[in-house]
Amino acid sequence: MARIYFYDSTEIDKQQLTNGLIGTDHHWEFVDEPISLENLDPETEVISVFITSSVTAEIIQALPKLRLIACRSTGYNNINMNAAEERNIIVENVPTYGEETVAEYAFTLLLALSRKLVATLKSFQDNTPLDKLCGWDLHGRTLGVIGTGHIGRSSIKIANGFGMNVVAYDPYPNKDAAKELGFQYLTLDEVMSQSDAITIHAPYFPSNKHLIGSDQLARMKPTAVLINTARGELIDTKALLEVLSKKKIAGAALDVVEGERLIHVDDDVELLYRSNVVGSDMLKYGVEILALSHMENVILTPHNAFNTLEAVGRINAVTCENIIKFWYGDTPNVVKPPAKQTGKLTIVRHTESEWNATGQWTGITDVHLSGKGFRDAGYLGQEVAIQNLTFDKAYCSQQIRTLETIEGILNASGQLDLEYEREAALNERDYGDYTGKNKWEVRDLIGEEKFQRIRRGWDEPVPNGETLKDVYKRVVAFYKKTILPQLLDGKNILIVSHGNGIRALIKYIESISDEDIEKVEMIFNTILVYDVDKNGHMTHKTTHVVEEKVPANSSPTTT
Repeated sequence: MARIYFYDSTEIDKQQLTNGLIGTDHHWEFVDEPISLENLDPETEVISVFITSSVTAEIIQALPKLRLIACRSTGYNNINMNAAEERNIIVENVPTYGEETVAEYAFTLLLALSRKLVATLKSFQDNTPLDKLCGWDLHGRTLGVIGTGHIGRSSIKIANGFGMNVVAYDPYPNKDAAKELGFQYLTLDEVMSQSDAITIHAPYFPSNKHLIGSDQLARMKPTAVLINTARGELIDTKALLEVLSKKKIAGAALDVVEGERLIHVDDDVELLYRSNVVGSDMLKYGVEILALSHMENVILTPHNAFNTLEAVGRINAVTCENIIKFWYGDTPNVVKPPAKQTGKLTIVRHTESEWNATGQWTGITDVHLSGKGFRDAGYLGQEVAIQNLTFDKAYCSQQIRTLETIEGILNASGQLDLEYEREAALNERDYGDYTGKNKWEVRDLIGEEKFQRIRRGWDEPVPNGETLKDVYKRVVAFYKKTILPQLLDGKNILIVSHGNGIRALIKYIESISDEDIEKVEMIFNTILVYDVDKNGHMTHKTTHVVEEKVPANSSPTTT
């Protein structure tokens, strides 16, 4: 027999959960409020919570007999998963319960925005003229769906019924669903810029916090609207407030928002004394929620998309099944902490050297940056700051031009105290007998074809020098031994190297063939940012090309 406590319990919950556990020998209690250190029973073996409860490490520590956390939700980011795992406490969720339910609610919000329903309902009292209540049709418009899991696909089906065009973003595209439902996958930036309405149905993990930030919001049409029924943390609320207040987008309907627990608290004074709820972030969120609530182009609802009799019934039925089966050693809906996120690898070529400016083959010769090179290093650093790229460690070659570049980048990005190392494996290719010669004069001497093979080829011999293949061997060995383990440990790494060293590294990371590497050039003033898999190969790449003067808005391209 287990001792069970159900927190965040409504009258419907109490009735349905009791019906689900009748006939078992378990003992259960209901608590109307969210879980807190003040309402715990140390004898508890099972707790069941809704998303309005936050199960912290302190709460887990205060329950020495706890064996199971049964979430009455799909999401479980309100549980300290690491603390649960350390105690071998099982966490289970309700993986599906209301894909149609939530999708219907998302369209309820979309229709409320498109037909100005809030203002229309007030129009009898306000005598609002009809031209102020004029809305727009969904038919023929483009809906952007972010996240194409069960709920996202249900939303697409509804959109098809309205005659909408659908584009979608998901890091794990479902090509069969796209073919069946007639929608197109695009990049996130493309979805943001092409859609008339955007609805979010993605799960939340720490790695995709603020998936929709200032850069993404800036891409939206001024007539577009944004709907979120997923998780509040997916949108940067401060950035959303800015575009809404400046009328850069037409409106937003939010069933979830950062700090949404504040919406549910009845006694504000009591809230101030609940240390597990309020911190500086929550106070900031409270101000943001208040600002949103006063905006005419915003609809706020209190995480209600799930809330139908049928959906709540499914949630509670699965929760009871999870508890009952657990006691027989069966955990069909167990969830684990998300896999540790890899760090980001940022690669930059040194800026213009004195010999680059004169067209000389520099190779391993130690040559300083030119005046332009020093300026450009600062511009690169400013772009690093703009893109919010922070590093745990940095590496450059033993040549002075990469050292001067890395110092310029770190200084301009406010990371001058960052530890960095000078590594021989990152040195420029040795051009042998061609070192110091004017490359254009060499081209005239040996011919264009041979010249290009020497510059770009994979294994073209150079008298007393290195081929790109030689550079590849040392650079990739260093990458696998030194850089990759740090990336897999979640560290963000900056590498400043030379054109050929970077081309060799790109060849491995992007799995480029010997023949195709001839077409790859690492141009100056370019920042490459990679996510990689366990073998160090690319899973995602972002490129930032920096002009000599810092642009007002950087436009990254995504692969």
